[in-house]
Amino acid sequence: MALLDIRVTDTDALSYATQPVRSILAKAETAKKAKYGAACETRRASFTPFVVSVDGCLGREAKAFLNRLCDNLAHKWNRSYSETTVWIRTRLAFSIVRASSHCIRGTRTKWRGCDVDDGAFMQTALA
Repeated sequence: MALLDIRVTDTDALSYATQPVRSILAKAETAKKAKYGAACETRRASFTPFVVSVDGCLGREAKAFLNRLCDNLAHKWNRSYSETTVWIRTRLAFSIVRASSHCIRGTRTKWRGCDVDDGAFMQTALA
């Protein structure tokens, strides 16, 4: 079983002004591991802190997770790795923008998800 905890961090905040982005994301990953690591070990689950900035910068473990996810989905959907990666990263970018917007403005409706099972929604490169 794999468990994810997602954190979207504003690396442009005044409190982070003197720190590089990589160290901000690394500290957030460490904090998530300290908080949830032991509980996940007792359940024999794999824990990945998925830390991303509002600008779209990914933490080290988030990058590793996305690479593995794209590889597995490319095989499952019979698509190229690059095509699958572009689609996943595009969806992630829109999700970050949506989350940031909801934090600022709020939302009127509940998001229902994309209901994706087989990758048939992606256009083929040959068409």
